[in-house]
Amino acid sequence: MRYSRPIRLLHALIALTITFQLLVSLVMDHPHAKRPMTETGAFYFRWHEWIGVAAFAVLTLGWIYRIVKWQRESQGSLFPWTTSANRQALAAQTKQFLLLRWGQIPQDGVLVGAVHGLGLLVASAMALTGVVIYEMLGPQNSVTPEVHRVMELHSFLANLMWAYFIGHIAMACWHQYMGHGALARIFKL
Repeated sequence: MRYSRPIRLLHALIALTITFQLLVSLVMDHPHAKRPMTETGAFYFRWHEWIGVAAFAVLTLGWIYRIVKWQRESQGSLFPWTTSANRQALAAQTKQFLLLRWGQIPQDGVLVGAVHGLGLLVASAMALTGVVIYEMLGPQNSVTPEVHRVMELHSFLANLMWAYFIGHIAMACWHQYMGHGALARIFKL
């Protein structure tokens, strides 16, 4: 599949912001109701907040672009479960994937689109919950029971994003190895 320049740019920006967010989350402190953050942990937390707001902005622009250019960019492939024919193809390709018959899955198949669509939904939900936390914490980083619940949802989504992140990189490398030129195609700006 050929991707337009804006989609490739959006993909690169999403990849950069999410990679930063996941990596910095390993070293930052989280606001807590019963203990203060360390100076270093708070520094990384601030960066996590700022880049998180940027990620939210990039994802929002991406959704606006995708909606405006829906047909031209074939964005319907991100959500193939919306038609009966695509659901059948998705089931068949998922079966091939689970049986480790990866070479039989088309490189532009509905499974690839569905995985990208699910990753985009998880990233968007994670960015949205992050912005909600940012707003609810306020300048004092006050962790109320409501904030704590949203933080738990954000952490759950982060675990899904880690799984997606690792799997997405592994599959992109697999497609590159199979000669599909996946990495060169998506990152050629």
